[in-house]
Amino acid sequence: MSETSSVLANDKTNIYVGVSRDFYSLIDGLLVQDGSKFKVVNPATLDTVGAAIVPSVNELHQAIYAADRAFLAWRDEPWKMRSSLLLALADVVRNNVEELAHLLTREQGKPLQQARDETISCAGFLEHCSSQELRPVVLNEDPEAYTEQFYVPYGVVAGIVPWNFPLDVAISKIGPAIITGNSIIIKPAPTTPLATLRFGELIKDIVPPGLIQIIADDGSLGPELVSHPSIGKISFTGSTASGKAVMASAASGLKRVSLELGGNDPAIVFGDVDVVRVAQAIFNAAFLNSGQVCTAIKRVYVHAGIADRFCECLAALAQSAVVGDGLDDNVTVGPLQNKAQFDKVLQYLEEAERVGRIVIGGKAPTLSGYFINPTIVTDISDEASLVKDEQFGPILPVLTFTDVDDVVRRANGTPYGLSASVWSADTDRATRIARRLDFGTIWVNKHLEFNLDYPFSPCKESGFGTEGGIEGLKEYAQPRLLS
Repeated sequence: MSETSSVLANDKTNIYVGVSRDFYSLIDGLLVQDGSKFKVVNPATLDTVGAAIVPSVNELHQAIYAADRAFLAWRDEPWKMRSSLLLALADVVRNNVEELAHLLTREQGKPLQQARDETISCAGFLEHCSSQELRPVVLNEDPEAYTEQFYVPYGVVAGIVPWNFPLDVAISKIGPAIITGNSIIIKPAPTTPLATLRFGELIKDIVPPGLIQIIADDGSLGPELVSHPSIGKISFTGSTASGKAVMASAASGLKRVSLELGGNDPAIVFGDVDVVRVAQAIFNAAFLNSGQVCTAIKRVYVHAGIADRFCECLAALAQSAVVGDGLDDNVTVGPLQNKAQFDKVLQYLEEAERVGRIVIGGKAPTLSGYFINPTIVTDISDEASLVKDEQFGPILPVLTFTDVDDVVRRANGTPYGLSASVWSADTDRATRIARRLDFGTIWVNKHLEFNLDYPFSPCKESGFGTEGGIEGLKEYAQPRLLS
């Protein structure tokens, strides 16, 4: 057994005891061991989790050629073959939940149970995709004028993945790409590639060479990937600024693009709610994954009549949160994922101290990693950066309102359009208000509730395209008309 094979054979032991090792890209059915090392840091301890071996540009080109070759064969495979492959991938995920979850926690920082939930949801998503099919739609049955719309895959898909939900977002791109007949190249974020690379190692002998490839990147390969003329479709999840750069790069070849970008998601809470119950729901939806969720609640508008009590409930929940290393028992809030994001949120904290009032929270000085305690801020203006920007961290501004038209205007006063929610005991009123909000998804008396059959479509500078359901599948296929 080679040295590399020996290391891979002992992966699970290594993951659980914290032994660092190298992780390799899956290119054309092989694990590429040559390249530069990019160390991945545990944001809770600042120790090295492992190193991603970043392939060269020439090897990236090899991956694109292999993907093109694999696509030509895969597009002709029957739907049942595609479905069977996705079910096999789901089995791989289910059989390795603990290993993948531990890796996720060590590289991303989220509590272990959240990492388990993410991993298990990946298996469920693959199983769901395995049952979906884009069937031709007959528009005219007359034999003399028979007309149908049918769908063909784009070819090679580039899937660009962020650092907040690395495995989940990768799988959300792999499933629809494969079931619709494409091949796909996944590029994880530089700071969280390991669980996704490990998934590539686990599926190496299951997937036809070149069909699904996972490539480590240190920040240098992304532009080369999305600009390559053989890429037919780009699916990008990340920041709005990066999404604009991807779109500009895709423009020269008029590549098909779907973008799921940043958000500044408001919640509007009326005075007739059950304060304790709704405060708990708002807290959960704001501080999941330390607030590093594109659809998390980023600002709360609470009716002035209940604002003081509502803030007291939020503060109590923040006080009871257990902040620490996600591998430790009972931890509910982990660190920020990387130093750049940590420093950004610290700036919001500094601003909040100047222009608002921190009810509870702030930096966690006794912990060595990128930790910030769940923070509630009041007495702050809509013009503050914390309210206007996407903070992407465990700090929540609470603002008050009395006038409905005014709060709708304030909630809509953002270039982002990802999600929002309205909370009221009067569901008819809440629904009327929800219809006036300029966001792709608006929840009533809930937040962060997703259904795999429902389309999720951002608007404004939060991106465009659709994920979920049949409409999500259509993002990976070109409609054609036969008449």
